[in-house]
Amino acid sequence: MHHSRKKRMPAQEVKRPILIGTWHGRDAYQLGFRAMISMVTATVGYLLLGTMFGFDSIPLRIILCIVIVALLFLYTRSQGLARGQGDAAFSEIMFQRQQEGKSIDKRDQDRCYHPAKGFFAAFIGALPFVAVTLVFAVVTEPAVYTLGTLPGWLGDLTRQNEFGDALRYYESREGFAALDALRIFCRVMVMPFINVAVMLGDEVTLWTERMSPLLILIAPLGFAVGYRGGLRARIHINTSIAIGDEKKRRKERRERKRRARNDTPERLI
Repeated sequence: MHHSRKKRMPAQEVKRPILIGTWHGRDAYQLGFRAMISMVTATVGYLLLGTMFGFDSIPLRIILCIVIVALLFLYTRSQGLARGQGDAAFSEIMFQRQQEGKSIDKRDQDRCYHPAKGFFAAFIGALPFVAVTLVFAVVTEPAVYTLGTLPGWLGDLTRQNEFGDALRYYESREGFAALDALRIFCRVMVMPFINVAVMLGDEVTLWTERMSPLLILIAPLGFAVGYRGGLRARIHINTSIAIGDEKKRRKERRERKRRARNDTPERLI
């Protein structure tokens, strides 16, 4: 006897109503401060990894740059996703409280999910770094070779007419300028890209420095994208819970039917 299998309908998404918070409230500024700390951590990671893996091969440096930046983006995205999902779950609770007629504290409402909160927090966290790199991008110039310090044993030669004029250029070097400090700071912020650019020439390095305000936005953008997807992640979790509960109920019904069949007395002939 042929038994036709029943096709199970795909599970319907469980979209619970939520209380929408504010995108620029107190909680958003706190998220921005955390994003700022994350950028400092990312900068330290850039510096350490860039120093450890200074390959002489351009393709290897390009691959390493892509891997480091991709891992950082995925890491910050996971952080944003976790926070967005948590805020969405909190918003469900606040909506239920509102339906019950209970008052909602301003701080609790700020904590609730808003799709634009992640982008605002990322903007706040990246703002100081973007400001510094933007100034540097405007004033930066191609790096030029400068002479080092004149060895001490040549000091007596500078007082001789036949050698003094030739060695006088060593004494005309400029000191450590503010532009040099900015260059170090900005290069550290985009170290994976600089590691590739310096192998391709001064012109590419210059354009990499000028693009640094955009390049440092990769990490905070990952957090913003992840946070926005937090609501979708919460819907997926609620749907998975509903599917699990339904499976449990079906199993319990099958178990009750089995026990009922076993408890039925056999018919005597």
